[in-house]
Amino acid sequence: MARTRGEAGSGLEVRPATAGSVPVSGLRIRLIGSPEEVLAGVEALAEVFELVEVSQAYPCRGASRNVRAYVQVRFKSPGT
Repeated sequence: MARTRGEAGSGLEVRPATAGSVPVSGLRIRLIGSPEEVLAGVEALAEVFELVEVSQAYPCRGASRNVRAYVQVRFKSPGT
């Protein structure tokens, strides 16, 4: 489905991720940068969110020196 300006997010289907048969809520974020930048990004996210899962760093395609990692986070409970 093509989107036009002003319709950001329209038509998106929101489904919880699942671990086996147990629903896992949260956001999935992809970080791309140098290994040091990706690590710093994960550390910064940990200050704001509860980290559920952090993948290993995968090399980006081609001659890039960058890596990518996938982070699943949840909003922290109030007071944590």
